[in-house]
Amino acid sequence: MPTLLAPGGSREMAAAAVDEGADVVYVGPLGWSRRPAESEMTDDDIKSAIDYAGARGRQVRIVLNTFPSTFEMDDFLAKVQRYADYGCSGFIVTDPGAIALIRRMLPETVIHVSIGSGITNAWDARFYRDLGADMIILPYRWGETEVEQVSRCSDIGLEVFLFETIQTGKICPGKCIMSSYLKYREWLPAEGKGESFGSANRGAKECYRVCQVQWDFTSGSEAAQSLKLRRDARLMLDQLPRMLALGVECFKLSGRERPTPMIRDLVRFYRKVLDGIVDGSRLDMGVYGEDLAVLRSRWIVEKNKRVDNLMSRATPAEVAAPRWGTA
Repeated sequence: MPTLLAPGGSREMAAAAVDEGADVVYVGPLGWSRRPAESEMTDDDIKSAIDYAGARGRQVRIVLNTFPSTFEMDDFLAKVQRYADYGCSGFIVTDPGAIALIRRMLPETVIHVSIGSGITNAWDARFYRDLGADMIILPYRWGETEVEQVSRCSDIGLEVFLFETIQTGKICPGKCIMSSYLKYREWLPAEGKGESFGSANRGAKECYRVCQVQWDFTSGSEAAQSLKLRRDARLMLDQLPRMLALGVECFKLSGRERPTPMIRDLVRFYRKVLDGIVDGSRLDMGVYGEDLAVLRSRWIVEKNKRVDNLMSRATPAEVAAPRWGTA
């Protein structure tokens, strides 16, 4: 059976995802998971989510996808041990060194390679497998050919976003510093993490989704063109049977920042679709067309709201960055 991995941006969202059939819910600790604080959870909330899921035969995995510094490693590893003691089933991690450390600490835990690692070719899968990772999330710009290539390079478990494949070049989440240009803000000390400065990759602030807004581009005397740095992703449907046939084990819904009702309805929809493919009762994806059209429309509306909200909170770096005196 494929695993349906769903977001838990709050206790309510995590519970809704479990209730609607998610096999695993992923949650992010405050300050350690590259999301706005309102989409991350305190340790008490995380423990509550783990207990709720465990009582219903489901699992919780912890997103620790920032890049911890040398000075934060003791706190980072203390977090890992705490969540393991709570009963989480695994971790979603970006930093290669952190992956190796967690594997040594917890030989039986499940480790996912986060999309923030920015993998660029099939051989990266072998690298992360050798480090100790069990599962790797593939960029949603990769299609069936790339999935097959990864399968030939490594026996690492394959995870894909529930987005259609769109080949539009490479944007590497986790390796992007565009949000740091727009704002430079300190992180308020919370949940075992001291003050830090810099990018979303360090847990200091949110990603402002710079690549998802319209920008005016000019060249010489030509009129400005309004463009995005990348195309919007669409929820996946038609590719699901083929992805399952290729051996994809885990299907991930993104959206810790989405409203809970949106995630609830998406989990319910994809649980029904995946179960129908596996048991052979519904192999024609066309029967889901109307439901998918409604969900896609809602997804776009909520995405635009989120991007507008994040950009409204951004301040150019030259305004917000600390000023140093001159001799």
